[in-house]
Amino acid sequence: MKNYILMLGIAAVSIVSYCAYASNSATMTVTATIAHDVSLTVTRQYKLGTITIDPSQTSGSGITTGNDVNGGIISVSGYEVGLFTANIPSEYSVPGPEPEEVLSISPSTMTMGGITFKDPFIMWYSGTTFAVGYDSMSYTGLVPTAGDYEDSISISYTAP
Repeated sequence: MKNYILMLGIAAVSIVSYCAYASNSATMTVTATIAHDVSLTVTRQYKLGTITIDPSQTSGSGITTGNDVNGGIISVSGYEVGLFTANIPSEYSVPGPEPEEVLSISPSTMTMGGITFKDPFIMWYSGTTFAVGYDSMSYTGLVPTAGDYEDSISISYTAP
């Protein structure tokens, strides 16, 4: 019986010690921010070139990059896609997922002098270099106004 009381006393001290230890705990919130260093860098400006219009064609005209001109747009010369580098996951730099899954262009439609540029694209060029531009240009109704125009586009990265 003496050993039983001694064991009961040791058990009681252990339980009280555990309860005292448990009441001395705290919870802490841990936060972290993970950022991707994409390092978007323009290596060649996007040039729409010289777009020559037949002003007698008031009904409009439209073309897509790489196709023959028609209607009021007589010719396009000096067109160069823009180039930029981006430190993005390598699977977007080779055949596979399209770079548009993580890169985007804003605005999606741009108008200069009465010509609307739309259908933006971003495609892999080589290594970590990508080409950017608009795939079509058109006008309807009013003949575009002659002149030199300049605007800006933004290229954004969204983490996958």
